Amino acid sequence: MATELDTQVLADGVFSDGERLWRAKPGATSTFEENVAARALFIDLHQDEFWNPWRFEEQAAELERTQRVMQEWERAEPNFKCKTKRQLDAQMARWDRDFQRKQERRELDRQEHLKRFDPAREQARLELLEQQCVLTHKLEEVARLRSGDRFPAMPANRRAEQVAELDRDIERHRAAVDRLTPVVGDPEDVPDQHGYLPRDRRHSTFYFYRERRITEVQEIRERLSELETQLKATVDKAERSKLRTERDIKKWRLEKLLAVPRLEAEDMCADCATPANKHGYVSPPFDFPCPAWPGQRAIHEKTMKLFESFQRRRDAEGSEATPAPKPEPLAIVPSGLPITEVVQRLQELQVQHPDAEVRRGRANRWELWPAK
Repeated sequence: MATELDTQVLADGVFSDGERLWRAKPGATSTFEENVAARALFIDLHQDEFWNPWRFEEQAAELERTQRVMQEWERAEPNFKCKTKRQLDAQMARWDRDFQRKQERRELDRQEHLKRFDPAREQARLELLEQQCVLTHKLEEVARLRSGDRFPAMPANRRAEQVAELDRDIERHRAAVDRLTPVVGDPEDVPDQHGYLPRDRRHSTFYFYRERRITEVQEIRERLSELETQLKATVDKAERSKLRTERDIKKWRLEKLLAVPRLEAEDMCADCATPANKHGYVSPPFDFPCPAWPGQRAIHEKTMKLFESFQRRRDAEGSEATPAPKPEPLAIVPSGLPITEVVQRLQELQVQHPDAEVRRGRANRWELWPAK
């Protein structure tokens, strides 16, 4: 359907971008097409700032040119007026009131959800999510084995054994899913101990993930700059090889982070700061199972106990293996001194250590030791 801007006849020097009318200010050197492109870039940079803030620095020169072009054009609608400061302040105040009302509504909802908190149901929800993920993984694995895509050179009898084993696993996990599903009900309607539903927690995990991604990108870029400087200044082959390896790993990680598309809260896991589609048991494409799932949590706790046990053992072995401090003489009289000075020093030391023994030490020096 044609808009009013599409159908009206434009005055000379007035242009339409389909939504607004524009005219060049006196002395403008840019074309209307450049104005449209500049505004599109300006909007794109600001919309992407939340997810990729480094674009402002990377495209600083383009942004500066964009702003110069935009300043050369003005709105051309009849009787168009920019909003006054009072109007803008009123609009901001309305937004603040709307936000406050939403926050109050969320708090009331949280208090209601808190009354329904059931620790057993919350635990069952986590177990159900884990069992569903494992079941999906096993189904994909057995399908690939049956088709021959997985380990195509595997002997037929060995393949049949693995398929049978996977079938048994699938039945076990499917039974667990069937058992947990009626206990959990709708997984999205299970409040945690604070009264938050999964959709509420996803907002938090989303912002944690966003901040972590931005911080890691910035740190990697700084480290890559340092590595390039070190490579230029390093001659040793072994050290250069080590630096190149670290650089390649950092570049791979940076490319992976930059390739992450703009996500929203609903894309996140509700129980950890990871996109939900990255939870799985094969990498790639997945990163790892959710650490909040009972099975993964048990593995983590067991691993931590092993590390603690190893550390205690090392500490104990280290304390036992620590050699006793090497005995040191009470005092030393070096060789080569005049006899009067030697006698004087020995007399002074006799006062300090009357029961000490004089022994010959290294380099013909005299050493005073405790009496045996």
